[in-house]
Amino acid sequence: MAARTDSAILHEIVRIIREKATVPEKIRIRTKQYLITYLEDHRQRLEEAMRRHDSDRLGMLFGQLPGRIKYQMMKAARGAAKPAPKAAAKTAAGKKAGKPAARPAPRPAPKAKSAAKTSAKAAAKTAPKGKTKAKSGTRAGAKRRAARA
Repeated sequence: MAARTDSAILHEIVRIIREKATVPEKIRIRTKQYLITYLEDHRQRLEEAMRRHDSDRLGMLFGQLPGRIKYQMMKAARGAAKPAPKAAAKTAAGKKAGKPAARPAPRPAPKAKSAAKTSAKAAAKTAPKGKTKAKSGTRAGAKRRAARA
């Protein structure tokens, strides 16, 4: 599908250059509009070849188009988009009439976790893997004394 779009964009650029004798910045293919950016000085070369009516040079520049342009699909204007559905039209009419808009119900607050569970998880995350630390000061002291003896 992308190759078809690329080809359609290139053909549209060539068609506009031949018919209108201008290098387009925006083109429309089907219902989509694209912004065209020309690399280096390719745009100037195209315009110069058109002024000189040099069809050989134009043909060569057309052949280089795929590597010399970048295109980007433009976002559709909101006014040109699909008409609003009836439900949206009613809310828009309600706003104009001064009626307050309905607000969504607030979410319930998340349940609080017990402090014991969260502190145990936090301690497990911070403890180094492998050797475990002594859980009380008396054990640590006893281990030091045993190591000295």
